[in-house]
Amino acid sequence: MASLLALLLSLAGITVVVYLAGTKSVATHLYYLPIIYAGYFFGDYGALVTLLLAAALTAYGAPAEVLEDGTTVPQAPADVIIRAFTFFVVGMAASRTSTELRRRATEFRTLYEVAHSISSTLRLRQVLELIVKHALSVIEARGCSIRLYRPDTGELELVAMEGLNDAYWGKGPVRIEDSPVDQRAMGGEVVLIEDAGRAGEFQYPAAARKAGIGAVLTVPLRSKDEVLGVMRVYSRRPGRFAAREVELLTTFATQAAVAIENAELYEDIRRNYYETVRALTSAIEARDQATYRHSERVTTLTVALAEEMGLSPDEIELVQFGSILHDIGKIGLESQSAGAPGSTEEVFYRMHPLIGTSILQPITFLKPVLCIVTGHHERWDGTGFPEGLAGKDIPFYARLVAVTDAYERCLNPRDPEEPGMEPDNALEEVTAGAGSRFDPEVVAAFRRLMRRRPELHFPPMREIPLPPSPIFGADEHSQEGRETES
Repeated sequence: MASLLALLLSLAGITVVVYLAGTKSVATHLYYLPIIYAGYFFGDYGALVTLLLAAALTAYGAPAEVLEDGTTVPQAPADVIIRAFTFFVVGMAASRTSTELRRRATEFRTLYEVAHSISSTLRLRQVLELIVKHALSVIEARGCSIRLYRPDTGELELVAMEGLNDAYWGKGPVRIEDSPVDQRAMGGEVVLIEDAGRAGEFQYPAAARKAGIGAVLTVPLRSKDEVLGVMRVYSRRPGRFAAREVELLTTFATQAAVAIENAELYEDIRRNYYETVRALTSAIEARDQATYRHSERVTTLTVALAEEMGLSPDEIELVQFGSILHDIGKIGLESQSAGAPGSTEEVFYRMHPLIGTSILQPITFLKPVLCIVTGHHERWDGTGFPEGLAGKDIPFYARLVAVTDAYERCLNPRDPEEPGMEPDNALEEVTAGAGSRFDPEVVAAFRRLMRRRPELHFPPMREIPLPPSPIFGADEHSQEGRETES
């Protein structure tokens, strides 16, 4: 409203000056200012209305020139037409310049946001989803996707998409050998299909027609000398993409390739960390057959329980590290058995959560999981150890491990002479502790999990390798386990 008022006041003031000085004076050029102003703030229509108003104000009644004796010289029709045309050119130029500046500013802001996201998070899917979302908004297309090449299958796996519908995204696998477009893209070429519904190179033309897709632009995700996959943009109508759109999409693809490299490096580092602590835990537990691979079995159960309770991937990763390390403090114990109540052996056993915490304290990236190491023997009623916490004062992650640890211990007691329970009996034993030993909500989730996933009812002393993790994926040990079971 303030911009419109300023525009009208400026037009009125300039008109008064023009009527006093004549249209052949320099005062006429002052109309360029409100026309440019209208083009910048109100676009093409604003500039058009303003220039027409300015032309009308100077065409009727305004003199061409005011002589010294006060007489006026009328305007020639040609002068009116030329002036109106000049106003039109200035107005349209101002509007188009303003539109282009806004578009460029939006593109630069989007590129900055994507670059900032890449630097602030190393979760691959989060970054790629952000890239396709921003690319779609800036290019104003119908859909956008990123596919990564899987050498083992020869397919381009869909890892991020925006727009279109689930039916199109689920149309079928995209194999390099079946897709001439992707063969060219994986060779480093930017490929434009002007009409995907009728192009022989496009792998799924019928699905493209059904989804209302026109042109498709495919850009390789290039990382140094390797192409990691492709990024695709789907337009609503057949035709060509503008040069700036191709350039912008190429920039997005470059950022996506950087994100993939960074995320893969990060995941390798995290995987190596995990395998290191896993090997350390196995070495500690190998001293006693009753405890061998106990932590791995607890980790298997706890990760599944965390998924059942809807934890995020970041939280599941913390739970995974905390579970595998929850008994690390037993490195300082001669025996894994708790011993008789009040015995020296039992006193030392009750200290193992604190010993484990002190061992891991200097490792910065493990600080978030120390609560699991310290609190997995706390009880809901406050009679646990080492701090005697009760209820929700016990850290949530520790409450998860308390349940899974107790279930696994029912199957494989610390005392090698004590027979282990069958899985159904172990589950009932844990259920009986709800509200006294364990968080009732966690126990309820654990029961749901065990009903839904019977493969977790592993029998006593069965060596179960870790399944593919939601964070790290399959590993050498889990692959061997699957081959053995099959």
